[in-house]
Amino acid sequence: MNGRWVGKMGTNMFSRLRTLFRRRNGECEETGVRKKDAGPKSQRKSWRNRWSLGRHRTTREASSQPSTFTEEAQQMEILEELSIKLQSMKYERIQLRAILASYTKKNLNNRLNSFEMMKKDHERVMSDLQKLPLEISDSLNKCNQLIEENESYSYLHSLILRDLTQVKNHVHVLRLEKRKLWEEQIALRGTCEEVKKLFKEVLEKICEPCAEDLAVV
Repeated sequence: MNGRWVGKMGTNMFSRLRTLFRRRNGECEETGVRKKDAGPKSQRKSWRNRWSLGRHRTTREASSQPSTFTEEAQQMEILEELSIKLQSMKYERIQLRAILASYTKKNLNNRLNSFEMMKKDHERVMSDLQKLPLEISDSLNKCNQLIEENESYSYLHSLILRDLTQVKNHVHVLRLEKRKLWEEQIALRGTCEEVKKLFKEVLEKICEPCAEDLAVV
């Protein structure tokens, strides 16, 4: 874009220079034509007309010379300014070309490497995206399996809790029975002691007559 702009500006400068040179050439040709036209007329007229015409021409040329010099000086100044601008633009164009060339040489490999890296990243992302539905399906299957296992564990847990409640109730019943048996055992011990006492008394009553009979004999 900078190169096009510089070329366009250079073309505009050259067109302006051509216009200035054409103007100068046109003024010179017009002055020459006037001189040629004035030559034959001066030969056909009398010496008085020649003198008056020559005097008028001298006066006109004397009056037109300062304006012509001023225009030429202005045109030369414009030409110098345009030449300076053209040289500066050429220098800027050379600098821009050098910068562009150095940038292209330095960063071409980097840009190619970055492009390759971006391409690989894109391929990896696309591969991951293609694998994503399968991974989602596997995850859903695993989730369903976990849900089923959780339901089975919940059912087993409820069964275990029910059995545990039954066991606790049975243990409580056994404890009550044990306490009752212990109380009965204590009562039986007391009864046994009483039976032993009665049996002892009975033996004593039976044995006393026998002992007396033996003593008599």
